[in-house]
Formats: sequence, structure tokens, C-alpha cells
Amino acid sequence: MDTGFDRNYASSPYNGYDRLDRPPTNFAGDYDRRLLPKERVAAITLGEVDLAFPFSILERERVVNYSDGERNIVVLFKPGTVSALDRVLISDSKDVGSTGIFKADIDERRLTFRLRGEEFVDDQTGNVWNIFGKATNGPLAGNQLTPIVHGNHFWFAWGAFKPNTLIYRGAT
Repeated sequence: MDTGFDRNYASSPYNGYDRLDRPPTNFAGDYDRRLLPKERVAAITLGEVDLAFPFSILERERVVNYSDGERNIVVLFKPGTVSALDRVLISDSKDVGSTGIFKADIDERRLTFRLRGEEFVDDQTGNVWNIFGKATNGPLAGNQLTPIVHGNHFWFAWGAFKPNTLIYRGAT
């Protein structure tokens, strides 16, 4: 924190920016209205397809097993990460959670996942996995799922660059 500059780095200059009821600032274009502009999404590109998983759904479901017919992925959501854009003091900010997205295959074997209590567990072996895609307990302990590069974005930003994005709407 001692940088030589007269700035309190424990406080956010963007206090309240991530409020859903406020339009985005510093954005001049039209935004895709399929979601609220400041809905957080875990966003990826699989092959030629862009996908967005809204945090509001991930917070409720916590685990999403997704397949596009060629690739099997798992999206994991874990509470415990605070917003840097909510309150003046970041430590007082709301919990927005975090995500991990991984190939749901290990050693050519497809895994499906669920939440058991607060643990991510695969149905095939009963292994416990962490948000980083590492098996922490069970016969596959120490194994690592292959991460899929993704970003946690505000919808207006992702949607501006990826207007044909498919939006995950929740388990049916």
C-alpha cells in the first residue's frame, strides 16, 4: 500500500459502479438487452460459439454440466469473492463469487459434477474438486481438470464484442 502516491488503495474509486439498476458509464454504444447490462457473466468461446453463464443463475445452481455435442465442460461457482466496485471500502463490498470452467473429461472419461453440501463432487468417482479444478479427495486426488480460458465480465461489455452469444438460462 506504500506506493509513494497519495491514494488509499483499500478504497474503490468506482463505488457503486456494479449496481444493476445503474447504466454503465464510459460506454457509448447500445447494449444487448437480453440481460441487464451489469449482470456478471462467466463468458467463453467454444470453437465458433460464444457462451455466457449469468452469475445470477450460477449462484443458484453452483454447478453447470454443459455439452455442445463435441465438448463437455463444467462451470463451477463459489461464493466468497467480494466486488471491487461496490463500496468505498472493498472489504465492505458484497460477495459476487467466482467461477472456474473446465473440460469435464479426464483420461478420456467424461465426468459430471454436482454440489454436495459445499463441495464439488463428480458422479463417476465421488472425488471432491476445488474451484481450481483440482481433485482434493478421492481416487483421483491430485489430478487436474483442463481449464478453459474464460472471463468474468459485465454483460454489456461481453455482449458488445460478442453479439451472437448464447446465454445459459438455467437447468431445464
